[in-house]
Amino acid sequence: MASKKKFNVKSLNNQKVFLYVVLLGLLGFLAFYMLVYQKLIEKTNTLHSENSRLYTQVEELKEVYDNIDGYKAMTEAMTADIKERLSVFPADVREEDALVIAVDTLNKAYVEYTTINIGGKEEVYTIPLETVTNAGLEDYQEEIAVQKRTVSYVNNTDYINLKAIVDTILEYGGKKKINNIVYSKTEEEDDGYITGTIEVTDYIAKGTGAEYKAPNIKEYEAGLYDLFGIIKNPNKQ
Repeated sequence: MASKKKFNVKSLNNQKVFLYVVLLGLLGFLAFYMLVYQKLIEKTNTLHSENSRLYTQVEELKEVYDNIDGYKAMTEAMTADIKERLSVFPADVREEDALVIAVDTLNKAYVEYTTINIGGKEEVYTIPLETVTNAGLEDYQEEIAVQKRTVSYVNNTDYINLKAIVDTILEYGGKKKINNIVYSKTEEEDDGYITGTIEVTDYIAKGTGAEYKAPNIKEYEAGLYDLFGIIKNPNKQ
């Protein structure tokens, strides 16, 4: 009769302990992977991405460095162009700037002014202070605002002298622009005179650091001119 094999409880307990140890080891490895290794992978990926960005930045800076002389020359040219364009505009415009046209045209043409209407200032374009600062233009430390003001000159003259009036205004260049010219002659008038309006716009730039320069109207201030007096054309009988 065959003998029965005795069940070894101690051996079974040892196997269970071994399995527990293996299981704990796997859990520990998994925890290490999740908490340490995974973070190292993420950090490595981040560093790789940062290195790629820095490499691109270095390449861009190298290109700037290689072309620095050209950039400097371009910047200097653009700065000079900006200064030249802004220098055309006066720092302000006042009533005497409207009167100077009447005085100058009376010196060069036969004209009778009946109304001079000086309008208010209007905003044309504004360059914010942030933009001015970022441009790196040391001569400009404020917001730059370009404004305009329109003056209407209602007068009586004739065709030949109207051309002289227009030429006189055009001599001011970019500071003053003729917006509109409207003249008419009634059928009853046979003396050659025409009546109409010339609209002239002054442009100014505030914030450029320039100072206002008053025009020379000493003759008018001394009472030598009556802007609204009747000036007859001596060529007309």
